[in-house]
This record gives sequence, C-alpha cells and structure tokens, in this order.
Amino acid sequence: MKRLVSQIVLATTLLASTARADVAAAARAFSDGQSAQLEGNYERAAQSFELAYNIAPSREALRSAVRARQLSNQLPRAATLAQVLATRYADDPVSTKLAADVLAEAKLKLARIVVNCAPSCTLAVGGRAVSLTAAPTQIVFTSPGHQALEATFEGDQAVTRELTVRAGDDLTLPIEPPPPRVVVRPAPPPAPRPPPATAPAARDRGLSPAVAITGGAITLVLGSLTLWSGLDTQKAHDAYVAAPSDAGFNDGRSKQLRTNLLLAGTGASGLTTALIAIFWTRWSPHRAPPDVSLSTTHGGVSVALGGHF
Repeated sequence: MKRLVSQIVLATTLLASTARADVAAAARAFSDGQSAQLEGNYERAAQSFELAYNIAPSREALRSAVRARQLSNQLPRAATLAQVLATRYADDPVSTKLAADVLAEAKLKLARIVVNCAPSCTLAVGGRAVSLTAAPTQIVFTSPGHQALEATFEGDQAVTRELTVRAGDDLTLPIEPPPPRVVVRPAPPPAPRPPPATAPAARDRGLSPAVAITGGAITLVLGSLTLWSGLDTQKAHDAYVAAPSDAGFNDGRSKQLRTNLLLAGTGASGLTTALIAIFWTRWSPHRAPPDVSLSTTHGGVSVALGGHF
C-alpha cells in the first residue's frame, strides 16, 4: 500500500511540473512575440503570441495576436481572433473594445461564416488552419471570392465545402462528419453456456491486489510519458522560436495536444487506481472489501460504508 501511495504522489508531482513547464513556455513565446513586434516583424510576432495562447490561454496573449495581425495587414485572421477574444473575455473592457473595433471594420470588408459541426471540429480555409481549438461552433472571416473550407473531426475525418462569398455576407454553414465505414463480419459461433456460478464466500469478494498494483504501474508509465512529452513539446517550441515556420508551428501544436492528453490520462489513471485500491481490493484473504451504498436525504446524498474488520 505504501508503494502505491508513493506512485500516486510521484504522478501528482509530474503533473504539477508539466503545468509549470507550460506556463514557462508560454511566457517565452510571449516574450519572443514582443521582441519580434519591436523589430517590425509582425508576422513572427503574431505567430509567437498565438503559440503562447495555445500553450497557456490568456487575454493578453490573444489581444497581442490580434494587434500583430492588424499591423501585418491580415484583417481576416485578426477578425477571426477578435471573435474569439470577444466571446471568451466578454467581461474585460480592453478586450471587448479591441474586438469591437476589429469586427466593425471586418463586417464592411469581409464575409463572416459560422460553421456548426457536431461533434467538435477544427477549421481550415484555403489549406491554412484558422481555429485555435476544436469546438462545435467555429466563426471565421474570409476575403470575398471563392473559398474552400475544410472541417476536420476526430480521427482525421475531414469534410470540404466550397463557396463564393461577398463582402458583408453573414453565413451559417452546418457540416457533419462523413458516415462511418460499415465493416460486415461473420457472426461468431455461440459460446458454450457456462455452469451456474455459486455465490462467493465473503472473504473471496473484492479484486485481486494485482489489479491495483497494475494500475499503479500504468499510472507511473503514463506519468513518465507525460514528462517526456512535456520536454519534447518544449524542445519543439525552442526550435520554432529559433526558426519560425508553419510546419514548426503545427508540429508544436500537435505535441502540445499530445502532452495535454497524456496529462489527463495520468490523472484519470491515478484517481481510478486509488479508488480501486481503497474500496474494492482484497488486500487480506480474510477481509472483504467495504460495502458502499448511496441514499438520498433531505437536501443531499449520503454515502454509507460497511464491512468487517
């Protein structure tokens, strides 16, 4: 049991270390954006500010990205980011003022397209990614003319829609993922009926300790992979800062997503293992696991534990 607790503590420490690494990486990306903006390299500044926002979302990073896109005469991208700014930071006067100014100009010169996708999707226009994260609703501004919108769903399933828009258009476009492929397999032969099971004795109830130990080992492996992925993401960021490129930017975003998924998996595995170890593991052959029952009470829910010691 002590060993399991130590593994859980180690996984928690790894999660905290990764979170601190994300904040530090976001700060470096933001600083690089400021330096590029002072040099007049607004394209690089915008990319750095967007990278900082993707790593650790903040209104300061998103506002800076909007301004940098304005200064580089990229109104469609600036307006798309301004829409996110207005939605996510509606309670911040500085953010809403900047977003309102950009969107007012965009509505006169660009087309606004609302893409409703279920489940969540990411969006690209003309082969360039325009969405910051996957979401069931994506709002994008485009220049007038022929446009190709590509919505990508989980599992790399993509759907493309082509349309022609004019300045001032405000369109809503529903996009659904492609239907899943149907694979027909022959039905397996019926399994033999097992003999009737007898109720186990009280001392045989509960899971084997091997289940909890295996869960602890899995948590430890996931924690190690999370730490490795965090370091690899940091390396990709440093490489991008040294030589910015679209490929480097997309690679950094992909590795950041992988790190976030590993982080969530480690936490879920650690919590599940802890619950199994405490409530449902037969650590002693002469001791049954506790009985857990839920009952409603006036104004809440009560949890009752029972067992033999």
